[in-house]
Amino acid sequence: MIDIKQFASIQKSSSVSFHQQKALIKRVMLGKKINCEHCTQLLSLTKTPTGKDNDRLVICCVKGCTRIELDLA
Repeated sequence: MIDIKQFASIQKSSSVSFHQQKALIKRVMLGKKINCEHCTQLLSLTKTPTGKDNDRLVICCVKGCTRIELDLA
C-alpha cells in the first residue's frame, strides 16, 4: 500500500515535470531555438499526418531522444 507522503512526492514531481514540458512546448512554438537536454541537438516542430481526421504536431530532435506529440483536435 502506498504511503500518503510517497504519493504527495510523486504528485509533486509529476507536476514539476508537466510544467517544465509545457514551458518547453511554448518556447518551441514561439520559434525560439531550444536544444534537446539529452543530445543538445536543436528541437524542431513538424506536422505529421496520422491517417485519421486530425494531424499531430511533433516536437523532436534529430536523434529522437526527445519526442513530444501534440494532437490537433
